[in-house]
Amino acid sequence: MIIIMGHIGSDAGYTYIGSDGKIHHVPGWNPEAMAEFDAAVAIMRSAAQLKTPGLSEAILKSVLPFAQKQISTYFGGSGDSAVLVANA
Repeated sequence: MIIIMGHIGSDAGYTYIGSDGKIHHVPGWNPEAMAEFDAAVAIMRSAAQLKTPGLSEAILKSVLPFAQKQISTYFGGSGDSAVLVANA
């Protein structure tokens, strides 16, 4: 069981008690990083709608490493298995 205190994904960060019984603090995002990540997610969402063969894959290939790095930095883990939920 993990107990989380604070708002995940905010500029304030959050604190949780891990399965090791220790308290861990995850730093918050600065506003510029949050805006850049939101833009990257919007680009990925738009790229998924492209029908030209290979175009969406090329775009995703260039943007995905950045998004994965942000996810691993601010949410912990590898970023390989994250679900991104964006407002349409």
